[in-house]
Order: sequence, then C-alpha cells, then structure tokens
Amino acid sequence: MKCFMFNRLKLYANGELSPAASKGLEQHAVECPQCQIKLQEWVDHMLEEEFSTYPEVPVPDTFTDEVMSKLFETAPARTARKHSSRTRRQRGWDIVKKTGLVVAGLTALVVTGTVVSPTFANYVNSLFQIEKDADSGMKNAVNKGLVQKLEQKVTDQGITFEAKELMADSMRIVFIFDMYDQNGKQIEDHSMKLQLIDSNGKDWLAEDGREESGSNHGQFFITEVSLNDIFESAEATPEQLTLKIVPTDIEGKKGKWDLEIPVDMKKAKEATKTVAFKDAVYQSPQGLELKLKQIEVSPSATRVMLDSTVPKTAYVEFERAVLMYDKDHPGGVHITNKKVEPTLSGGDIAYEITNEKGEVVAARDMFVLDEGIAKKKNVLYVSGLSSKQEGDIMKWWHTFGPLQGEQKLKFQLQKVYENKLASPKFDLIPEELNKKAATFKDETGSSFTFSSFSWTPASREEKGKAVITVEGTLGKDVVSIKYWYVKDENGKIYYATLRPESTRDKDGRVLVKGELVIPKLEQVPKKLTICYPEYTVEHHVNWEVPFEIK
Repeated sequence: MKCFMFNRLKLYANGELSPAASKGLEQHAVECPQCQIKLQEWVDHMLEEEFSTYPEVPVPDTFTDEVMSKLFETAPARTARKHSSRTRRQRGWDIVKKTGLVVAGLTALVVTGTVVSPTFANYVNSLFQIEKDADSGMKNAVNKGLVQKLEQKVTDQGITFEAKELMADSMRIVFIFDMYDQNGKQIEDHSMKLQLIDSNGKDWLAEDGREESGSNHGQFFITEVSLNDIFESAEATPEQLTLKIVPTDIEGKKGKWDLEIPVDMKKAKEATKTVAFKDAVYQSPQGLELKLKQIEVSPSATRVMLDSTVPKTAYVEFERAVLMYDKDHPGGVHITNKKVEPTLSGGDIAYEITNEKGEVVAARDMFVLDEGIAKKKNVLYVSGLSSKQEGDIMKWWHTFGPLQGEQKLKFQLQKVYENKLASPKFDLIPEELNKKAATFKDETGSSFTFSSFSWTPASREEKGKAVITVEGTLGKDVVSIKYWYVKDENGKIYYATLRPESTRDKDGRVLVKGELVIPKLEQVPKKLTICYPEYTVEHHVNWEVPFEIK
C-alpha cells in the first residue's frame, strides 16, 4: 500500500507547492512509515542513477579522504529554485547534492537520521556536506569524524533557536543553526554574541567582542569561529572548550535563546600535523625579512605561519584621497589623508606549495591584486584576523584547504611586492573626451587612454557621479595602481576609484581596462586633472623550502 501523500513529492521537487503545503508534506513524512519507505527508495534510486554517470578515474592513495570532496566538486552548481523543463530526477538530485528545499525538507529527514536510508547515509551523513556555504575543508572534517550532531534548541517568545551541527577543528569551530517561528517559518534577521570559554573560565573571544549577524545563504545558517588568531598552534589549544551562543536580537525581539555547547578539541588536536622550520629565512634586496615558522595541516584547513620584519627606511608617508563618513557627513565627504606606512609587507608576497610532481596544491598572491593576474589556488577565507603585530615583528597566518595524505612538498616564494610613490598628472577637458580620446604616458612607464566621459546628475540618493572609460598598459613590473583622485579647475580634490579588468600581454606587462568612477561630483567640471599617489611593483624571487607531511 502506498500513501497518497507521497504522490505530492513530484510537485514538491518541482518547487510547485506553497511553503505551507511543503511544510505539511515534510511533517507528514516524519510520521508516515509508508512515505519513509518510499522516500528511501526514491533517494536510493536517484543515487544509483547519478553515481553510474561518473567516469572512471585512477584511484589515488588518498581515495578514502578525497572521495567525498571529489564527488561534490564534480557536481553542477545549484540553480535557482523555479519551475523549468528539467527532469524530476535532475531536480531531485540537485536537492540531494545541495540545499534548497531538501535540507529543511524530505531528504533532510534522511540526513538528520529521522529516516534512515543506508545507501544515502553512506554518502551524506552531515548537513555540512550539502549546505551551500560549507567549504571543502568542512566536508573533509565530516569524513574525519570531527562533526557532531547537536539538535539543541530553546524557544522564547514563540521563536525557536536550534543548533543543529558542530564542527570542531584545531583551526576553527563552525556550527550550523536555524531559527523559526511557531509555524515553522524560518527567520533570517538576527544578531548574536559568541563566547569561547576554557576550563578556567577564560573567554577567549572577550577581547574582540565576537559578534555575528546577517541572513542565511543556504538553507540554514553557518557561523565560523576562527582559532587562527587565538591559538598559535594546535598544541596550544585547550582540550576542552565551551561555545556559548547568545542571540541578542531575533527579528527585532529581545529574548533568552542562550545555548552552551561543550567542544571536545582532543580529537581535532590529534588529527593535526605540524611541520616546524628552523632557519628558514629569506632577506629581500628591498629589506623585507621573511621567516617561515611552521605549517599545520588539519582535517579542515592548512595554515602557513610566517614572521616578517621591515626596516625603518621602508616607511614613507602616503597621501590619499578618501571618502569620509561621520555623523556630520553621513552621505560622505571628499578629504585627503596622510599616513606613514611601510612600502613592504609580509602580506604582499606570492608563493606556491607544490608536490613531487611539480603540481601546485596551494598558491597565494597579494590580496588586493586584480583577479585577472593573481595566482591563487586552494585559498580558504576564514573569519578573524590574518596577522598580528608583536613589536617589530608582524606575524602572519595564511589559510588554505586541507592537504591530503602523507607527501613531500615544497614552499616556493615567487614574488615580493613593493609600493612606491608617484605623482603623475593627466589634464583633461571632460566634454572633449567623447569626441577624441586622450592618451598619456607617465613616469612609471605606464600609458593610459581616457575616453567616454559621462555624468549622472544628483538625485535623492546620489550627489552626482562621473564615469570615464580607461584603458592602459602598465610599466615594466608595475602590477597595480591604487587610490586614484581627480582635481577640478578650482583645485578641489575628489576621491575616485578604478575597477579594472587586468590581464597580461605576451611580455608579461599588465593591461588594464575599466571605468574610473568619481562619486559625489555635483556638476560637470570644465577641466579635470587625474592623479594617483602610488603604485605597486613586483620583484621576482626564487626561494624554496622543502618539507614533508608525515
């Protein structure tokens, strides 16, 4: 006998049921044994069809560790939930692989254990494996047994706050949670405070007052507490911690939704491998000193730890045009700002980590470098800080996805970037640019062509804006130009920003193309002088340090 309610699954999978009807079907499936059996058959059949389409590939030594991440990497991205001509099987498999309606719905009953499907449970046993914002490291932590189901919840004022799963890794703690009203409708707007308390009662998040707010991106919410900027190594991490979640505001309401979650860090610490370096020091001709301190590999991430020092002679005064917002100028005002900063930084470097085959397994580049010319691979953007000043030393930790298995690797420093002062001036008559482009070559060896001037008059939200089309070829070894500004015929300075698309030509020179935007320009100027105060050059380096993960 088949329950008639299961016939509505097709409408559910197509996204054709109303939210109330979908919720009703989900609640029914929790209690109906016949629907649970059919749901198992549906999921098992869908898995059998899907996995039969995967091509055969050579099985690596680290197959057990990598199989889950490989399967999800090859899966197509989730499309928007709307009615289309796609088949029921395709739509259903989207549901299983990603979030959308299934995580809070029918297949979530399998994932969370309400309905046990042996085939499906072998592949998906955690919300981290199907939640949209979960990265590859979180998925790998599931396979290593670092994720625990919580199902802790508290209700106040008709609103329920539910902590569903927790991942405890030596580099970060991540939890998935949900909030909904008494009708089961999900609530997005919220803010919360987090505390991380050790066995001595010390709150390790007290100094920065860690808070979280916002809306979800997948079916549930994921919040991450980075440990990189708290504990300098896995060894220094306490074995027992308590994560206290204090929601301070949910949908404009104040209430008591506090939860305390015990976090056992012992397994995470044991699963972390550390490679320490001695005398791995690079001294650049420009004066930057880099020390490679250690590399840690955990189930969810890889952390490269560096120290950098910069000589006093590398500090210069930069003058930049900025938009300042304060209580007197809530809409922003153009000002110039002077600041003494180093021209070199341990954060402004490029390096790769390669294996014995010469394959790049991780790569990092200068953060502000345009994506078109930056070389990055396996970079993991985690919450929290990535550097800390201690006297003359700046400590850095760069985070990547996990490196799997035992292997011999090589850290290869490839570039050191340096900021330099500049003072070019390009004089333009805006109204003539639409008739004839203006081309200039400056002191850095860069050439720019300005054209297509347009101006949008002031409205309620905007005081006026000008846009100039820019194309250029940067000088030899020049990779970036920042902090543009313009002067009108009266000498008034306006902050400007260039959002370029950057590429390289056959000789390695950087080509830029984009729009120079001048906000809050109240009228069309008769003349404009375009300037920039600094630019960035790259210095090529060939310094490497071999290491081994055992």
